[in-house]
Amino acid sequence: MFDSIIFKSARGPGPLIDVGALAEGLLFYGRVAIVGNGATLQDLLARIPPFVVLSLLRDGRLEFHHLTDQVGVATTPLGDGRSVHQLIRFSSPDHTIENDGIRAFGAAAGGTGKARRGARQFAQLLRPLDHSAFDQASVLQALSDNSATQASVDSLVRTVVPGLQRSENLRFRVELDDGGLYVDTNIDFARLNELYHKVVPPEYSSLDEAYILAALQGAYEATYFAGVLSSEVAVDPVERVVQAEAVKAIVRRYERSESQIESFVDLALSDAHAIREAVNSGAVSFAAVVELLDSADKFRHWLRERPPDASLVRAFYQEAIKDSWAEKLPTKIMRWAVFAGLGLVVSGLGPVGLGAAAGVALSAADAFLIDKLIKGWKPHQFVEGDLKSLFDPPQK
Repeated sequence: MFDSIIFKSARGPGPLIDVGALAEGLLFYGRVAIVGNGATLQDLLARIPPFVVLSLLRDGRLEFHHLTDQVGVATTPLGDGRSVHQLIRFSSPDHTIENDGIRAFGAAAGGTGKARRGARQFAQLLRPLDHSAFDQASVLQALSDNSATQASVDSLVRTVVPGLQRSENLRFRVELDDGGLYVDTNIDFARLNELYHKVVPPEYSSLDEAYILAALQGAYEATYFAGVLSSEVAVDPVERVVQAEAVKAIVRRYERSESQIESFVDLALSDAHAIREAVNSGAVSFAAVVELLDSADKFRHWLRERPPDASLVRAFYQEAIKDSWAEKLPTKIMRWAVFAGLGLVVSGLGPVGLGAAAGVALSAADAFLIDKLIKGWKPHQFVEGDLKSLFDPPQK
């Protein structure tokens, strides 16, 4: 549980990496990795101080897997108004780990001697990753399953074009040929882009057959990263709707982890998105999160030992009262009352309406009671201490 998470460049306008979600991942997952290219590096270092990122890489708390090649879609227009498409893999000799790493770090850190030394160290810590084992022939076969492809395209288009009428029946079928693949579609892309460009600037992207095929290939690419790096993959909203049909298992796993984190953070900090929103808004600096990581080590180790199907909230509660007198209390409400007495919000949780727990909570201010409850390290020591003091400090 919470073994490993991969972040990759988001599809759509805006930041390529959600640094708030990255901060959250560093606190909860045993291993955190980013997969990306030079643009991903530039985006990351523009929003997190470069020497903070360098320290994370050096300490092994973060991995950056630099793509030495890319996958995409090559399109050739035909005389009959149609286009033939091919799934391709390509690379550029200018975009090596050393070039991209040194360029991105130098642009963010400046031209000082310290920055130049840091840039060289940074480039050496990046890990190469390619698509040599990414089977694009299998992707083509998967795209020819028009039932799954149709469902993915329908969800994708309605997500990126929220103004599209639900009653419109969209057709998008892939036909394979020796020369590549063709698309049979009734989508009016000119009219679709009129709606799309109300949300996304035309200089950023436009919708066409190649855009949709690239998004579909990207869903399978995510499963490739997950397999090569043995990890979950964090997906952005656009990718999520595509992968919901194409790679249901990996999405279900990530959504479960995301839901578990939201429920747990809501319990501990009274706001399901307190961590990522505090970092994204600038209320809490990324460097402050990094300072928490040492004290979070035991907490993450405890998380990794939970069964994959365990409830994080329930497991946390059970560990909090384990081997204490509270474990012998006769009712669930009284057990939750002790839990609430430690300062955690439990209103609305549980099968019996636990809002009543606050009324029977024992006094957690009694140091003797707390000493009796806590025997050795327990996960709430980190949550009630360092985590809460940073993201939910007492109001003055």
